[in-house]
Amino acid sequence: MKRFLLFNFLLSLFISGATAQPAMRDVFAAMPDSVLPLVTKNNRLDCIDFIENHMEAKVRNAFDEYVTLEALTADYARFRTSPVAVMEMKLLALSDSARVLCLVTTAETGDTASAIRLCDSNIRFLREDWSELAADSAITFAVPAVDRFIAGETADSLKADFEQALSSLRSLHPVRMSLSADESALTLTLQTALLSKEERGAVAGRLRPLVLRWVNGKFE
Repeated sequence: MKRFLLFNFLLSLFISGATAQPAMRDVFAAMPDSVLPLVTKNNRLDCIDFIENHMEAKVRNAFDEYVTLEALTADYARFRTSPVAVMEMKLLALSDSARVLCLVTTAETGDTASAIRLCDSNIRFLREDWSELAADSAITFAVPAVDRFIAGETADSLKADFEQALSSLRSLHPVRMSLSADESALTLTLQTALLSKEERGAVAGRLRPLVLRWVNGKFE
C-alpha cells in the first residue's frame, strides 16, 4: 500500500510538472536569527508541534518572555513576538515557480479598547535565500496617501475641523497593516491615536480601511 501511494504521488508530480515548494510551517522553522531573533529553532519547532496538535503554541524566548504562534496555514503564519508586538508572514507568488515571503511587523501601544490605541506596522519582502529585496524592487511597498482612506463627503460645518485633522494625519500617519490568512491581500488601517480629541472626533466615521490585492508581484 505504501509503495502504491508513493508511486501515485510521484506520478502526479510528473504529470503536473510541479516542483514541491515548502509550506509556511517549513519556512517558519527555517527562519534565521536575523529575521526572528531571540527565538530558537527548537522554540519554533515546539510551536509548530503544539499548534498542529490543537494546543496553545506558547513558549519562552531567550529573554524568558512568552511568545506565541497564533495561526499557521499552508502559506500564512501569525507569531506574537512579545506582549506588544506581532509578526505576520505570507508566502506570495512571483511566478509559477518562485515565491516571496512578505513580513509585516506591528508594534502595539495603549489599551485595546481605548481611542488612543496605536498600532504601527512595517513591511518587508524576503527572497527564498532570506535576502531582503532592494528598495528599488518592483514589489517594494509605499503606504498610500491619506486621502485614499477618506470615505464620503464632509459637511460644511465640519470642514475646518476635518481639514485640520487631515493636515495632522498627513504630517504623521501611522498605519496598521494586516495580512490575510485566507487570500493574498493586505489591509491598511489609518491610525488616529496621535490626533487631538477634537481631531479624532472630526474624522470619526470618515476613514475606511484599504484592502490591497496581490497582483502580478505587488499589492495594488
